Amino acid sequence: MSESGSPIEIYRQEAEELLGDIETTVLDLEQNPQDRESIDRLFRSVHTIKGSGAMFGFDEISAFTHHVETILDHIRSGDIAVSNRFINLILVSRDHIKALLDASDGDCETDSTVSNRLIQELYQLLPEKMREDFTDRDDEEAKEEIRKTDRIWRIRFQPHAGIIQTGNEPAILLDELREMGECRVIAHSDAVPPLDDLHPEHCYFCWDILLTCEEKPDIIRDIFVFVEEESRISIKEISKESAESGPVLVPRLGDILVERGDARPEDINRVLKPHQRQIGELLVEAGIVSQDKVYAALTEQQIYEKRKSGTAPESSIRVRSSRLDHLINLVGELVITEAGLARISSIAEDYEESENDNAAEMLEQIRGQLQNVTENLERLTRDLRDCALDMRMLPIGTIFGRFRRLVRDLCLELEKEIELVTEGGDTELDKTVIERMSDPLVHLIRNSIDHGIRKPEIREKYGKNRSGTIRISAAHRGPNVLITIEDDGMGMDADKIRHKALEKGLIGENESLSQEEIFSLVFTPGFSTAKSVTSVSGRGVGLDVVKREIESLGGTVRISSKKGSYTRFSLTLPLTLAIIDGLLVDAGGSFFVLPLAQVLECLELSEDMITTGRGRDLIRLREEIIPFVRLCDIYGIPGRKTESEHIAVVQSDEYRIGIVVDEIIGNIQTVIKSLDRNYRNAEGISGATIMGDGAVALISDIPDIIRLARKDEKRKLETN
Repeated sequence: MSESGSPIEIYRQEAEELLGDIETTVLDLEQNPQDRESIDRLFRSVHTIKGSGAMFGFDEISAFTHHVETILDHIRSGDIAVSNRFINLILVSRDHIKALLDASDGDCETDSTVSNRLIQELYQLLPEKMREDFTDRDDEEAKEEIRKTDRIWRIRFQPHAGIIQTGNEPAILLDELREMGECRVIAHSDAVPPLDDLHPEHCYFCWDILLTCEEKPDIIRDIFVFVEEESRISIKEISKESAESGPVLVPRLGDILVERGDARPEDINRVLKPHQRQIGELLVEAGIVSQDKVYAALTEQQIYEKRKSGTAPESSIRVRSSRLDHLINLVGELVITEAGLARISSIAEDYEESENDNAAEMLEQIRGQLQNVTENLERLTRDLRDCALDMRMLPIGTIFGRFRRLVRDLCLELEKEIELVTEGGDTELDKTVIERMSDPLVHLIRNSIDHGIRKPEIREKYGKNRSGTIRISAAHRGPNVLITIEDDGMGMDADKIRHKALEKGLIGENESLSQEEIFSLVFTPGFSTAKSVTSVSGRGVGLDVVKREIESLGGTVRISSKKGSYTRFSLTLPLTLAIIDGLLVDAGGSFFVLPLAQVLECLELSEDMITTGRGRDLIRLREEIIPFVRLCDIYGIPGRKTESEHIAVVQSDEYRIGIVVDEIIGNIQTVIKSLDRNYRNAEGISGATIMGDGAVALISDIPDIIRLARKDEKRKLETN
């Protein structure tokens, strides 16, 4: 696993952010081509990607962005005007840089012909008399940038025995290498003779050097110019192969020793066959190589591993310094509280060892101090939880920006005119929720563009503006966030949807459905009213996946629409998926947690509250009739009939239902744990949590319980 703080990983994260800035800036520039600030901001972003790419070994990215930067420089100087062709090419170039970045970690491959084609198209933007001159010059400049990037050299320096007598000092040569860059030197002493045979002016050592620097091999060889005739010197670049082949593969120790000439392949195979021990240890034991040479090979292997560690991208998040400061303060208080607990423990030990007559007084003192520390610990735990959750919160506007590009590209493809309006971009959601919401939102927007909003001439025919509008808004609603996607298109035809559902056998001929229930049929897998499925979207083709993903996040989705006017998707999502406040209940001897945000009230169930209607179980609550279900029946648990039952009234969207349990235990801080793969499709369950005593409690999925209850209610009505 890569270290998130490594320079290469930091470059990846920075490049991803800059690519997002480039897309946003280009779209701003399309709306205002004369905006000098946008042009400068675009140039700076591309320049940073190029410069940092060259520094960290992303040579292909650096070379390509060099050409993009050249064109942007001509935009800044006025040689080229901002045009639709320029906007399109810069956006395509941005996508290509993203592809090169993704390919650098080995997940996919890129075709160099794409870079060459884009470079040619970019230079076609230049006036004809400037094209050839700048193409040749920029190719040389780009190559020079690559030549300046860090490279890793493997050097073996084996001086002749009399090197010191000629006035040359090996230590000085090694110091010169160290001045060129990061340098690791491994000395080999296996040629040093016994003391009786040692000549004081002879050199018996040789050295392996791993040098990381920008210099060419000729510059490195110049250091040995006065000793190379009588010494054995080899200089080989070991970073070139890994850079050209994509992901860095860490070679085996035996392969490195063979490549260095320190061992033969047959020696490696002979030593390995009868053993399961480390290859280096076996080779030294067999007398094939010295311990120093194994150490040198291990050092080289570590460099490969270090370079590889930057290739696997890791999710990261930016956190405001004020939140980090608050976290440090809370940790400081926690340390103080821990010291208080230790002090109370010490007092208790002293009490046990003493024969103090004031035992009751000391016990009361310990009890009082322990209560104070416990209350403080509870407060700190709660504050630490809130602080940790706050650090994961991101403004949902971080994904709003990418939708501008989506709308622009689809408008060009479908020949439509659409304006995207976003509101509430500063509304914060858990990072995981935002990441998982991105794809469903993209599909809903594509759906609005393809089906909701018609072409300009058709809109005019129906008395609408030529340009349509898609409005995305986000706002907090108690413990949840409400996201709406609304278009001012032609709306949804309830009669047409009902007719299609009848054809498919999804509803009965005489079945009575509300308009919202009819609209919700489009979430049925494979359901579509479109005469033909387009490459962009199809209502029902994928909307079931959207609903399933939203519900897996503990959210809900509703549709409201008016034929010829609008369609609105309303998504309700929890703020976080990590920790929730829950209501712990007992049903049939098993523990369950009801999300507290969906619990309206709790009360003891009495016989005079229960009534029936059309085969349904109902309760009368303050002049309101509410259906109820027993949790034991939902989960198929053999219920234990207690003298008194309790009921929790819960609500999801506009649906309200009572859930009857044996006992309501109380509130609980619930750390959500995902279920094993074999149980993820269990109905009515969204996860699990571990309680303070180690017992496991399942977390009830309120929307799913309501769905199951309504399904059972429908079955009973049809039976009656």
